Amino acid sequence: MDIRGPSSSERNEDRFLLCEQALETAFQELVWRAVRAGWDEGETCVALASLADHHILAMRYNEEVAASIRKLKL
Repeated sequence: MDIRGPSSSERNEDRFLLCEQALETAFQELVWRAVRAGWDEGETCVALASLADHHILAMRYNEEVAASIRKLKL
């Protein structure tokens, strides 16, 4: 399933909402695939939220490591 990209690289107050709208169909499909596989809809959504949270934590940690490496190279 294709996900529509942003129409411009400009940062604006609607960008988050536009991203959410672009992801909604793929998200719903993933939820229903999990439900058809036997997972409860609620636990599926909680698991997806947890995965998103872990991904954000990993991104932040990677940024911190990269910043530390840059400092060591100075």
